[in-house]
Amino acid sequence: MTVPDRLRTLATVSVYAVFIFLAGFVFVAEPTDVLIAIPIGCGSLLLAHAVMTDQLDELGSAIMGLYGALLLASVSLGLGQVFVIGHGDVPIDLVGTNGTVGMTTVLVGGYLLATR
Repeated sequence: MTVPDRLRTLATVSVYAVFIFLAGFVFVAEPTDVLIAIPIGCGSLLLAHAVMTDQLDELGSAIMGLYGALLLASVSLGLGQVFVIGHGDVPIDLVGTNGTVGMTTVLVGGYLLATR
């Protein structure tokens, strides 16, 4: 039994939306912060563009790159905190504007590279 193209597209868009929105909340201190509009807005626009231009595979590649960057940032910050920074120093914190804009940049840049 084959799955209709509309149903497959709907499922793909739903999964991509969930993963984009989850990644958008990682570096926001409070879920009600105005800063959440940056990753949610950019992710929504990318998702709409990918659906209209039939480039969902490229968006999937960009989302994988986004989660790879999240993993790399988490591991490198954790290792840097443990091994490089002394116990009395100020901890490294990406929660806020730097982390949110950085992860949004990774998503948009990955999508632009994938659609080239």
